[in-house]
Amino acid sequence: MPDKLREYVETLPQVYRALLEQRLTLSGAPSIGGCCGLFDLCTDKDLMSLSMMGQEPFLDWLGWEKSDVCEIRKEFLTWVRSDADNAGYVANPCGDSNAAEFGTCDFLLEGFGRLRRHTPVRDVTKVNLRLCDNQPRYRLDGSEITDDLEFDTRIVTEVIMQDLRRLVVTGNHTVGTDDGLFDGLQQLVNYGYTNTHGRRCCMMDSIVVDWNGNALCDKLEGAHGATWNGAAIPVNFDFIETLQAVYRRIRRRLQMAPALAKNLAQGDMVLVMPTNWAQCLLDCYTCWSLCVDSVTDSFESRNFRDSINGGMFGGGFIKLDGFVIPIIPYEWNMINSPTLADAYLLTGKVGGVKLIQGQYNDLSKAVGKMIAADYTDGGRLLTWVNQDQTCLQREVEMQPRLLSWAPWAQARFIDLRCSTPGGALSPDPWASSFFPECSFSAAVCPDRYA
Repeated sequence: MPDKLREYVETLPQVYRALLEQRLTLSGAPSIGGCCGLFDLCTDKDLMSLSMMGQEPFLDWLGWEKSDVCEIRKEFLTWVRSDADNAGYVANPCGDSNAAEFGTCDFLLEGFGRLRRHTPVRDVTKVNLRLCDNQPRYRLDGSEITDDLEFDTRIVTEVIMQDLRRLVVTGNHTVGTDDGLFDGLQQLVNYGYTNTHGRRCCMMDSIVVDWNGNALCDKLEGAHGATWNGAAIPVNFDFIETLQAVYRRIRRRLQMAPALAKNLAQGDMVLVMPTNWAQCLLDCYTCWSLCVDSVTDSFESRNFRDSINGGMFGGGFIKLDGFVIPIIPYEWNMINSPTLADAYLLTGKVGGVKLIQGQYNDLSKAVGKMIAADYTDGGRLLTWVNQDQTCLQREVEMQPRLLSWAPWAQARFIDLRCSTPGGALSPDPWASSFFPECSFSAAVCPDRYA
């Protein structure tokens, strides 16, 4: 490097010097434009994706708000009682009175997750090329693709959304670290809660029912192994009766909290479960509602079954004690085997009080401090480029987290058994046993096919 150029580079901020020194290697990934010719020239210009999800009703139901607070701590008054086992009355008007005592529990949320992926390294001088005059400008699901960089970014953003869909369920953050993870439902909807000093807070416990692979429609019998927060569930109860008991417990807990002792609106409480298991549940619920001794295939029962399809989120609905609970179909990290899956009964809000909520770090504020950076979706996504001469790679990042201030108003059901002809189906490509595609050979340019 010439001396004058070296002096110039040394005067630049560290981030600029790092950018100049970074070396990239051109990717061999196929491109829809350029000289690759990924799609045949006779292909219709309107491309259709068969698995890119778009909107996700469950993520929309959670709701997402921006936050610039790293650590959030909530304090709760968990109980109030007399300081001793006494009636509180005093026989002697001049005698000493009795005192009162109370307990507290705190809840700490720290940091954000970090989901980041990058596009292939492209030669920017070729991203707008066409293979020949006959090659069209393609559209993906109705939206025009202007160049390979845009197409790559859309693919990477879709994969980040897949990461989010999985981690909302199975994310497991290690307290006190910046590990890029956030706690998902499996961690938040749990029992064994302690405060930040390690003292037990039973008042915060969720309800976790391990159905232990028993059938949804049948009553428990014998050594069934089903438990409620680790304690055995008595025999002769079926799943709908157990679900009803969970619902009633949560409603009673809400009534015990003055700020939450309000009427729930339809959609405030939902069942979240894979589609096949929702259909099995609705079948069982139909019999539970209409049958006396055994399943009946009557005109009345078929009409009733059809009447509980659809609903607010398209997955159907049930009524418990007259209250409508919609079902949101959700497969991501919820299917445990071809016949076993988990489900959640979640209370999103009561009145104007949110009990479970998604948050994201507003990354729009980072744009002014970076080179060639931009943000989309109100700061949910941050993008920037790594460049080496004419080689360019785009990074996409999201920093989400999930809050649940009332874990006691949430419930998880583990290993529910459901068997249907054809088996389960999942939109998650990494749940390959349940995904429609059987070959995962990545796309290549036509001249590289074996």
